[in-house]
Amino acid sequence: MALALVSTEFLTAVGLLVVLVGVPLFVLAVIAVVTGYIQHDTEQYLEELETAEGVEAADGSELADDRR
Repeated sequence: MALALVSTEFLTAVGLLVVLVGVPLFVLAVIAVVTGYIQHDTEQYLEELETAEGVEAADGSELADDRR
């Protein structure tokens, strides 16, 4: 019943503000979450590569020592 006391122009203006501010904030939040996930996944992948390279380097040096 309180909404009946508010003019339709005011409700339209509030609706426009919600759309003009709320939608871009939502889009930015989604982009931030996706970017954070990609960055986290990339860091994990690079750590796995570095670990694999370290294991391969250790295995390669042991094989070189065995041949001598």
